This record gives sequence, structure tokens and C-alpha cells, in this order.
Amino acid sequence: MSKRTSDSKVKAPLSALAARRLRQQQLAAQAEPSNSTPNGDSPAVTPGAEAAPVLHSKDVPNTGPPAPLKSRSPSAMPPKETTDFAPDLDTPRQISNFVQTEDNYVYDTQTLETTVKLRRGESIVIQGEYRISVISGNISISGAILETSASFDVIAPSTQALPVIECAPKSKKRKVDKTASKGGEYDAIFSLQSTQSGLNDIGRICPRFDRIWKPPLASTTVKSRASDSFTPILTAIQPTPVLTLPPSWQPAITSLSSTKQSPKSIFIIGGKSVGKSTFSRYLLNTLITNSQQSAVAYLDLDPGQPSFTPPCILSLHKITSPIVAPSFATFGTTEIVRQHHMGYISPREDPKYYLRCAADLMRGYRRLVEQDERLTLIVNTCGWIKGMGRELLQELVAVCEPTDVVGLGEVDGVFAEILPDGKGAKRHLLEAAGAGAVVGNTPGGQQFTPADLRMLQTIAYFHQQQPRNGGSGSGSTPSFDFGKHLTAVPPLLAAYKGPAKVIHGITILDTGITPDLTFTALNATIVAIKLVKKDDREHPAIRYLEDLYGENDDVTPYMPANRFDGTSGMLPSEGTATAGLAIIRGVDEANGELQVLTPMHEDEINGHLEDGCRILLCRGRDEMPVYLMWDWRDGRAGQKGRGGTGSGGGVEKMPYLDFVDGGEVTGKGAKEWKVRRNIMRRGQQRR
Repeated sequence: MSKRTSDSKVKAPLSALAARRLRQQQLAAQAEPSNSTPNGDSPAVTPGAEAAPVLHSKDVPNTGPPAPLKSRSPSAMPPKETTDFAPDLDTPRQISNFVQTEDNYVYDTQTLETTVKLRRGESIVIQGEYRISVISGNISISGAILETSASFDVIAPSTQALPVIECAPKSKKRKVDKTASKGGEYDAIFSLQSTQSGLNDIGRICPRFDRIWKPPLASTTVKSRASDSFTPILTAIQPTPVLTLPPSWQPAITSLSSTKQSPKSIFIIGGKSVGKSTFSRYLLNTLITNSQQSAVAYLDLDPGQPSFTPPCILSLHKITSPIVAPSFATFGTTEIVRQHHMGYISPREDPKYYLRCAADLMRGYRRLVEQDERLTLIVNTCGWIKGMGRELLQELVAVCEPTDVVGLGEVDGVFAEILPDGKGAKRHLLEAAGAGAVVGNTPGGQQFTPADLRMLQTIAYFHQQQPRNGGSGSGSTPSFDFGKHLTAVPPLLAAYKGPAKVIHGITILDTGITPDLTFTALNATIVAIKLVKKDDREHPAIRYLEDLYGENDDVTPYMPANRFDGTSGMLPSEGTATAGLAIIRGVDEANGELQVLTPMHEDEINGHLEDGCRILLCRGRDEMPVYLMWDWRDGRAGQKGRGGTGSGGGVEKMPYLDFVDGGEVTGKGAKEWKVRRNIMRRGQQRR
């Protein structure tokens, strides 16, 4: 993989679009001083090599083998018109209709909170991180209706449409005593308090996302303190994505949140980028805050863009609190009932295993229903609705047995094929988000592809801070640490040989390599930590390892994937659980140890071992972001760069990468490749 830089000069006359971009760059240069942030110090060594089969931390020098690696403008914007001249680049667009006064936006120096007062019909859009607490009245935000004394945390970067805060009617969930209004002429009063999850520093690790917390260029914002972690946005010249529902969505959400039929199983389908995740999140918040349900089950069957896990994972969650945060900021905010790592971002690669994982997660949901009869299920699917994808949807409908099916976009033909005739699920055919809502990225603003967002999710996952006992759950506040790069984090040492071994099996999906190439294929990749009960003698992996290796602990426990009937034959979903993901930072073959980086605490992993589980490592095709194992701030050849330490992120220490600068190619990846030319067309053969 290469990091290439090039300079280009525009010599042709500027078009209207080019003029707009040039204007935005000029405004950014005026408003943005260069930002330099120092990195953390080198970590302290945590020694300890114990005889018992437990994991321990050890500081590994960096000289070792590091791993390589439609939205529309807001409703207040005037409609587009065809003109023969360039648009006015300085015309601001209204984002919020809130007008700041000395009375309706007040900062309290004692509590360090900001009080905001709204009248009915007013709305305010706030970017950043904050805790919102209702003082009087009711407010709505992203489908959640908050009443007096209710509060929760909001994370709103520009990677998604910004949520709108406005007055709302009283929630149906609980009765509130009629008390005298504290606001007088105002219908709702709430407070904002700055929060620090650590996500503001993500630009230290990946500069691609350095501006996601900053307001739009040349925007008009509410006057606030520089120390605040949030910014209310009133107007902006740069188009800004604001969350607004299409007209057909709200009636459908009201109908689906009705408690007349319970429990409901709501199945959401649609093509790519039609708003499935946005609809499901809005519905989730409505069910939790505006119905008689205390919890909602969420079945995520989209491995490419999951809502609460890193990519390549299917999962079942129990959620008790509303969630207003992007997918990369939701780790630890839900109770994970069960999850399966399938190793691919699409079910196309292994549809059989995909269906078996979905069926196992549904069995987990039915066990929850036995404990709570009013637990509604939301099923979010991937955007593959043609060909084999449509056949998979038909199988999933049979597995999930939905009471309601929501189709977004052009899915008439899909409904006809996947839903049985006669008695069946109630159908809700709605318009796609792009047809009538401001959801996603706006042309002219920051645009992020699905690959960008997957990279962001993966980076955030490996930089999250989990409690020692892994006791995160629904309603928890996520925490991240981007002050220290992964190359400076002491890895866990996991033995795969000897009497104290921790890793009992290693496999690489979709390959049949020889055992001597195991660590060549495993090093510098993302793997799943799979758990299997050691007394489960019928499990294919346990049976294979015992038959082949027996009690011999001095060999690498490699399981060739081609010896099984696919992943479902090697790691069946019924007897296998996924604990989390890890990065193989390095391999010490002399001592039989793997250097592992994972957000899971070693106490949590050792707890699984004490519970009688065997740990199997499974490598799929999880995408490894370069920025996870390359500290871009360290500059060239270990020299200090932007906020870097100069301790080991240089060109000469980065395997598999080449760097192009000034026409010169450097780095270990720049070495000459030996290419075999024994297979060529007749015209290519040399005579």
C-alpha cells in the first residue's frame, strides 16, 4: 500500500463548482491555524511471565516487526434553480431557527452548564459532544422524546447528519405530574454540559477525520466558551447535513411503536444508502422513550456497516437507553447478548455461514422473549437485494418470522418474492432517505465513503477504553484514548505452545496454506477471538485439534480451512462465541508467543479461560487501516513530525509500505518485486 502525494495546478478557467471549493479553502486557511499536538510518552513496562496459562503485558521495542498494515441541505434552504451564472458563494444557509438572546442561552459559571430555552416551533442543531438534561417541558432529538429530569449523552460529528433538538409533546411512556412551568413563556428548557469521550483527538491517529468535530467553514454559531465540547450552528455557507425525516417515515414509526401487538419483530430491507440504519436508529429511540417498553432487541445483520460493532460482525443487542451517536462511537453502549465474526464485509463470500449465524442470533432473541414478553425486535439487514442477496432475504424472513417488514426505496419486487402470500407480515413501503430527507453527506461538505466509515469504526474500536471486567452495557458512556499510538502500546503476550499456552487453535478463512506459512499470513492482520468450551467434544475444531495433535503442546495448533465444510463446518455458530477482535502485532516463534493488541482487558480474557473456554484465533478479510500501525506524525525515517515523538514511525521501520515524495520512492515496500513471466500472451513473449 502506498502513500502518494502529488501537486496539481489549475490552469483552466474556474467553473462554479471549482470557484466554490476555492472559496471554502480560502475560508479554511483564514480560520484554521496549524494544529500540533504532542504524543504521549513511552509506556512503562509491565513485566511478568507466569507459568499459568494467562495473558500478560510486555513492552516490545518498536524496532521489532510492527504490523503493516444525500443528503439535501436543510429544509430552510431555497430550492435549486438553473442559472447561467455562478452562485453566490457567500450566501449563508439557515441550519437552526433558534435566535440567541441573553435570556434563552445562559452559561452558569457555578455548574459549568449552559441553559437553553426553546419555544414551540424553534429548533437548534448542535455539533460535538455533550450531555443534555431536560429541566422542564419535553424535547425530541433523533426520535427520542425526553421529559423533565431525563438526560443522556449525545455525540454528533459531521460524519453523519446532525440531530435537531426541538420541543415535543409529552411522551406516552409514563405520566408526568402537571407542575408549574419553570420557563414561563418558554415551552422547553434544557441544559448542556461538555463531555469528553476522547473522540475529539481521533485526528491524531488518522488525519482524514481531523475536521469532523469542527463547525462548517464560515458558519454562524452561538457564542459559547472556547472550552465547550459542542457548538450550536445557526447558519453556514458550506452545505451542512441535518437530520430530517422523509414525509412517509413518521407515520410508519408511530404505527410500529404502537403497543397493540407485542412483541413485534420489525424487519428492515432496502438497497444501499437508502437510510436503513437511520430509520432503525430513529425507531429504536422512539420505542425506548415513547412507548411502554423498557428495552428493545436489535439484531444487526449488516457486516459491512454494523451499528454497534466493528465490521465483519453479526450481533444481537439488548438496549435500554436511547442512542444518539454514530456507529464508531457506540462501543460499550449496548448489552451484547451474542455476536459472531463472519470474517467478511458481505454475506456474498460465505452465505451459508451468514444464515447459520443469523439463525443462532434469533435463537438468542427467543430466549430473551421468554424472560421479557414485551421485547420488540428490530432487524437491520445489508443492502444486497439482487440475485443471491434476494434469496438470502427470503431465507432471513423465514428465520426471523417478522410481524412487520419495512421496505425503503424501490423494493416492490423484493416484497413480492421474499414475503409469503396470504397471511404474513404487515408491509410498510416507504421512500428512501435521499428522496426526501437530509441524511448523509452533502455535496460540497466532507464526504466519506463506506470504506472510510469502516476504517473509522476499526480505528475507534482498537482505541476504546474498556473496564477491567468488561462490564460495559446499555446506557454506558464510551471512552477512547487517541493520545498514544498503537505502536507505543505494550501488547499482550499469548502463548500458542507449551503447557501454559493460551491460544489453542489458529485458522485462516478461505485459504489452504501449508502450516509453515501460518505466521506469514497471520502477522500484521486483524483476527477474531473465538471461544469454545473445552469439554465440547463434539465441536469440529476441538475434535480436529485433539485427533491431530493430542496432548502435544510443542506444535503450532493450525487448522487448515480447506479441511472443513466452510466456516460453518469448522466454527459452527451454535457452539462458538466471539469475544472481540485483536491485531497480531508480531510473532515470537522462538518462545512460541504472539504479540496481541486488543481493547479487551487481560482480566476479561483470563476470565474466559477460567470459565473453561478454549481460545481460537480466526483471521478473515477484515480491513487493516494503515493508520493503526503507522504513526503518520513521526515523519520520515523517525524524525519528529506533526506532534510526533520520532520514536519509531519512520519510513525505514514500516514493512510492506512505500512512500513517494518528490519522485523518489522509499521505504521497505519500495524494494524490487520479483515477477514471474512464464504465463504470457503469445504477443508478449520475447524471441
